[in-house]
Amino acid sequence: MNLLFMAWRYLGSRISVTGLTLSGIALGAALVCSVLVLKRESETAFSREAALFDLIAGGKGGALQLVLSCIYHLDAPSGNIPYTDYERLRRDSRVQWAAPVGLGDNYRGFRIIGTEEHFFELADREGKAFFRFVEGRAFQDRFEVVLGSEVARATGLVVGDRFAGTHGLVDVAGSQVHDDFPYTVCGILAPTETTQDRAIFGTLESVWEIHEKEDRLHSAIQGTATLQRKGPRETTAVLLRLEAPGLRLRLADEIRKHTGGVAAVPINEVLRLYQGIVSPMQKALLAVAAAVVIVSCLTVLATLLQSGERRRRDIAILRALGARPIEVAALMLIEGLLLCVLGLGFGWLLGHGGLSIAANWLRESSGLVISTWRVDSAEIAAFGLMGACCLVASIVPSIAAYRRTPLEDLTLDS
Repeated sequence: MNLLFMAWRYLGSRISVTGLTLSGIALGAALVCSVLVLKRESETAFSREAALFDLIAGGKGGALQLVLSCIYHLDAPSGNIPYTDYERLRRDSRVQWAAPVGLGDNYRGFRIIGTEEHFFELADREGKAFFRFVEGRAFQDRFEVVLGSEVARATGLVVGDRFAGTHGLVDVAGSQVHDDFPYTVCGILAPTETTQDRAIFGTLESVWEIHEKEDRLHSAIQGTATLQRKGPRETTAVLLRLEAPGLRLRLADEIRKHTGGVAAVPINEVLRLYQGIVSPMQKALLAVAAAVVIVSCLTVLATLLQSGERRRRDIAILRALGARPIEVAALMLIEGLLLCVLGLGFGWLLGHGGLSIAANWLRESSGLVISTWRVDSAEIAAFGLMGACCLVASIVPSIAAYRRTPLEDLTLDS
């Protein structure tokens, strides 16, 4: 007899129960799949970007706030440091590469970052150029800007287009638009799969000029107008690549002692963020997903046990017609395995497919680029464990069917 065909026909005859059981297994598998993929991809993305810089120096405030605001563009900076601090750090023999970062304005929610032309000479840890131009060139004049790939895609701006920035780091209705300081697009960067794709890079001089005028207007409104710029020029932070990573802690300590700001090691702050906040949340989501999987396995067990009780006469007839006990047990086991395999398969497709649909939203909202269909060892192990649980849930009713006496079942039903 074709046991697989018989099991398939029986599951199809009870479509509502089969569908509900498959839905439970698929939901649990999709949750596990989604959490594992997001965990892997977010850790990879954050760590890759944090590893670009050995150190970041900025105004007084929290170290994590400094990293999130000036590297990931996810927070507001706490203050500024004098531009002379950047010049001193760049001349330090221990510093291999340094670039200033000046924040203050945005265009349609994308931050306009003031820096210097050599910022685009940044190399990754393998020595390859991190930035690459697909159109145009780096800025040369004060109000020329270079667009990250996501900015160009979302705004439709091309080389030669002009636009005006809006005051503030986020796009808020009613914010002041700097119409008298238009920017001109001079270049567009290739995708880096980091948050730098969501940034607009201009010159520090443009940031200074815009905000010096704001300061003069503010002073004029209050009756204290002055024609001269007040105080030394500043920058929000300084990104540093050192000659040796082992110098990070020593130089950070010197920055804290000899400047009015703070210094942070990006990779350390990202690890603290994950260990303190992100990792516990991911574990909680995995626990919820595991609970759903366990409930689904219990559902498989209950469904097969009930099926065995309802089919006692049918199974007894099969036995009377010559079916061996092992074949009857195998029939029940195949039914359970079909439910598990289909449920896990649908769950895998649902998890990865859902992430593929959400991938564009994630990229646009946070700059996180994820590989939605890549499978790693953690996911294989998780699905193997779920499959083992389903197998155990299928074996129990199979053993019960194996031990059942056909004569007793026929007698009880008669």
